[in-house]
Amino acid sequence: MKKSVWVLSFFSSFLGAKEFELLNNITHTGELRFGVVQLKNLEGEKTSTIALGGHVSLETEPINGVSAGVTFYTTNALFGENREAMFLGSKNQSYAIVAEAYLQADFANTNVKVGKQIVETPFINSDDIGMVPDIVEGYSLTNQSLAKTNIVLGAFDKWAGVDSSQPEKFNKMQNSGDFVLMAGISYEGIKNTTLQAWNYKVDDNNWNYLEARYETDDFSLAGQYSNQGDGNDIYGFDAVVNFNQLSLHTAYNSVNGVVSNGFGGGPFFTSSEDHTVHETLDNEAILMGAEYNIDKLKLALTHVDFSEIEDETDYIVAYEFNDKLSAQLIHSQMYHDGRLTRFFINQSF
Repeated sequence: MKKSVWVLSFFSSFLGAKEFELLNNITHTGELRFGVVQLKNLEGEKTSTIALGGHVSLETEPINGVSAGVTFYTTNALFGENREAMFLGSKNQSYAIVAEAYLQADFANTNVKVGKQIVETPFINSDDIGMVPDIVEGYSLTNQSLAKTNIVLGAFDKWAGVDSSQPEKFNKMQNSGDFVLMAGISYEGIKNTTLQAWNYKVDDNNWNYLEARYETDDFSLAGQYSNQGDGNDIYGFDAVVNFNQLSLHTAYNSVNGVVSNGFGGGPFFTSSEDHTVHETLDNEAILMGAEYNIDKLKLALTHVDFSEIEDETDYIVAYEFNDKLSAQLIHSQMYHDGRLTRFFINQSF
């Protein structure tokens, strides 16, 4: 991370020497994002949004292991193109949000974080598919005292972002207002293998998630299983074979009852860019895909056949100009559900 010189210059005229010395230890990262999204239905009707946004993250250097951080996100419609809500707020408006605001402490191979934060777990994750990702508010603890083992605990009661009902504002994750409780463990002590197990307390149900993956440079194999209570469960398999620059991918999921993605994009192997197996009774999906990488260019094609909802075919072209500048075009053919096209240019700093 680089020093936030322009921020320091502004504040230096207002602060004393001691306060400015503390501020001088703040580091920053960020990203400027330009995005275009268009949804076209079978009748040819289009809804589109052109947006400019991004984020800035500030974090203090630790003092006795304790530090603070804050991240600001914003998305702003351009040229009057603001009819597709995927990039905007609940009323198709531009907005800015304090997405992260936390205190954290690091000690004895343990990190404790309190406040608004971005979390990456199977059923609580960022799902960064638009302009502002999913964010949660609460408490998290990560411990790595055991060799090759990562233990995660969490309790979260509010969220905001792209998948929430009101992206621009933190609201209750559950109607009851209770915390969603989370505990997970991952283990990488077996060569080329990652094992993980998670439990979430959501409303009156316990959601369990298990995953095992074996991965080498040439191929990977994985299996997953989740039980979400009341007889609702899902299992799946995933396989990838690599031939130098070409990768071939297949996956399968079968649902008994109805399952949820949780708070984010979900962990299911057959998830496409838009459709997943969630929230549909006894859904089943088969994924077939290929990806070809040529230096900084990526070309990908994925088709998912769903038994209970519309199939989806995704076409992806991505290019990395350098370590900080990239572009991505994603076109999703959803058949009777229409066509979804997104384009991004990302500049990090």
